[in-house]
Amino acid sequence: MSKDFDFTTEYTLDKRFFEECYDQTSRPVKFPKAYFKSIFFLIFGVIVVKLDLLPNSYLGWFFITLSIIEVLSVYFKRSWWVWRQTYNAGPSSKVVFLVDSKGVSYKSAANNRTIAWSDINQLEQSDLGFIFHIGKQRQYISKSCLNEEAIAFIVEQHAASK
Repeated sequence: MSKDFDFTTEYTLDKRFFEECYDQTSRPVKFPKAYFKSIFFLIFGVIVVKLDLLPNSYLGWFFITLSIIEVLSVYFKRSWWVWRQTYNAGPSSKVVFLVDSKGVSYKSAANNRTIAWSDINQLEQSDLGFIFHIGKQRQYISKSCLNEEAIAFIVEQHAASK
């Protein structure tokens, strides 16, 4: 491919995009580890209530309630994340995505970001898109808005930068 390659596209940040993004980039957590904090809160709350460690049991009931809220936050994590992203992006926000020899760029009404090829530590490719690993951050781009040339260029440029 030529070093003068330049690809620009526009896509919409909608619920479908955020669901795909979450599904592709989230790291599943195993059962006991995900609920450890809620189990701890529940045990602490029950101990405070049952042993009458305080004059009133409000603190114990607070921790029992907190354990229930923690269980719900783990259970509804995907829905909550998708709703937050959709709400923060605004209705049908547009993003301009640019791929060139320097790196990739995102431009929207709220955010502008450029990622150089040398900043990308790892390029993970799935059937639906690319995950750019930048330190501890993970940036997702869907293949639905890319053509075959852009996909091949991204893979080639990442390989050349390493």
